[in-house]
Amino acid sequence: MHPPESSSSRRVIWYILVGIALYWLGNVVAVFPWLISRTLGIIAMFLSTILWGYVTFYCLKHVPRKAWNRDTLVMALIFLITALIEDYFLYAVYRGIPDELYVPSTFLAYGMVFLLPFLVRYVILRRYVLKSVLRISTGKLLVTALAGIIFCAITLWSVKFW
Repeated sequence: MHPPESSSSRRVIWYILVGIALYWLGNVVAVFPWLISRTLGIIAMFLSTILWGYVTFYCLKHVPRKAWNRDTLVMALIFLITALIEDYFLYAVYRGIPDELYVPSTFLAYGMVFLLPFLVRYVILRRYVLKSVLRISTGKLLVTALAGIIFCAITLWSVKFW
């Protein structure tokens, strides 16, 4: 027997939590190598991009195939909006340096965050056969929220080394 399908509102809440957790994890993954060398930081950012792609795939495993198109768009928009808000918070509010926020690489990153779900959905998963739809449990929501809080705390702590 398959678990009951998660509602679209539960999936949206989960995408928001995933977007928040991924943003802060991406900072954690990139900041310490970047402190050692710019090249290591760029490599870490590339690895972070792969993580965004994998998490998009993992999120789609929680969606019935017939809803993949809609949920891919929703996920892309949520990932973009959470990145915009979190960047503003980190650079303009927390660090007080809004002028460092809106540079060409930032806009490239926003484009990547928005386009990656479509790449995963329409290119990588074009012929993927979903065996069963995973359920988004309350525990999964809580673990994702906790991960986001932990990664945010580590990022905010690490700012003193930037």
